[in-house]
Amino acid sequence: MNTNDSHTITVGGNPIPAEPTEALLWLDIETTGLDPYKCSILEIGAICTSLDATTEIARYETVIHIETKQLLGISLKAMHMHTANNLLAECEQGGISEHEAADDLADYIDRLTSTQRLTLHPAGTNIQRFDLPAINQLLDKYDYQGFLDNQLHYRALDLTTLRLTQQALGRNPYQHHTGTHRVHDCLTRDITEYQTTINQMKASH
Repeated sequence: MNTNDSHTITVGGNPIPAEPTEALLWLDIETTGLDPYKCSILEIGAICTSLDATTEIARYETVIHIETKQLLGISLKAMHMHTANNLLAECEQGGISEHEAADDLADYIDRLTSTQRLTLHPAGTNIQRFDLPAINQLLDKYDYQGFLDNQLHYRALDLTTLRLTQQALGRNPYQHHTGTHRVHDCLTRDITEYQTTINQMKASH
């Protein structure tokens, strides 16, 4: 056995691929409603970090252009929320198309799994009940059927589990959850909360 460099090991001249590195893919979306199968996505955010979230590997954030007809189905709550945080104005006045967003997100994830050889565990808040289904709807619409199933690991990190645990201990995990309801802020909140939990677990040992 010989090593050509720190990344490639060969046996008999044939390279042996390095084992994929496990990582977290933090996802958050802002939408026109609460039904992931019917609402339109206004904004997508994705941050890939190390498994302990101490290292950021890559991020993707975009605002999606929205047509007037899509606003006909927006919920009242979403209308108020995303008017206040200026997201609707950004979506109406600019942003990229849904198709471009689907292409860009698929390329971002593919680069992480194929080029950087990462095993991606989806992470976030209510990730499997809302964000992933809605993103799947978007990707399916533009011929990426089954993409997330093939690219992401089935083991996910949902911060709702940690928050329910905090509630069971008599604590209020939602006391500091006021924010702008923009993907950057939501992702930062989730990652920071996860890092705090990791540090607390380390300190208890």
